[in-house]
Amino acid sequence: MSQVARFNDAGLHRLEGSGTAPVGEPIGTSRVALYFRTTFLLSGAVALATLLMVAGCEGRPTPAPEGPRRLTHEETLQWVTDHRAWRLARKTKPIWVRPVEPAEIGKEFETADHVAEPARAGYWLCVGVAGEPWFQAPDKVTAKYDLAGEEVRRFGFDTADRTYRVYRPKGGVRNWAAQVAGPGIEGFSIRPNYSPDRPLYSPVGGYVVRDGAGDPYHDPPDDVWLVQQGLFESTYEFVDGPGR
Repeated sequence: MSQVARFNDAGLHRLEGSGTAPVGEPIGTSRVALYFRTTFLLSGAVALATLLMVAGCEGRPTPAPEGPRRLTHEETLQWVTDHRAWRLARKTKPIWVRPVEPAEIGKEFETADHVAEPARAGYWLCVGVAGEPWFQAPDKVTAKYDLAGEEVRRFGFDTADRTYRVYRPKGGVRNWAAQVAGPGIEGFSIRPNYSPDRPLYSPVGGYVVRDGAGDPYHDPPDDVWLVQQGLFESTYEFVDGPGR
């Protein structure tokens, strides 16, 4: 009697015909088992790899985000050059000046930058409109300022009244100045000629100032110093657009 193979949805077959209809063996049983076994193993391997990767990431320290930086002397001057930030400016306010007295040699005076500068023989003690002291060589003062008289003053660091000479800025004297301000900058330092081992520091927004001769982007400065933002904006003014 003829028998016909019929396939059901599970991929099995049975023999149909007149009489008994025995159930046959599944078709491709070994192949189906292999498929499920392989899928199971692959799933386990992927899960294990994921767990190991997560564990490795958790154990590895997360690098701290880079915050605002404090620029060194060299980095500051390079930043000014890269941003073409030099501009011509002139001093507008007078200064008070007297020679360093013999008893003051070696004494430290705190500047507007909160740096202790020692007094030295042969230098002049200069005082700005905010009462801030600093030191300059006599020829530097007379090259940039005109004598305008004398006054008896006692500043915060004086132990008694002193006679100061009043000097006013010469009209034709110019300086190159650059404000250091931008993303990623917390502050910057400058090494002045007077005490290069005691760099001055300003928060972002302060100004670098240098002598006004030559091209600031190619000629090395004879002198370079730092002026805090508030002091600069109350004692200097820009006279031109951006520098060359």
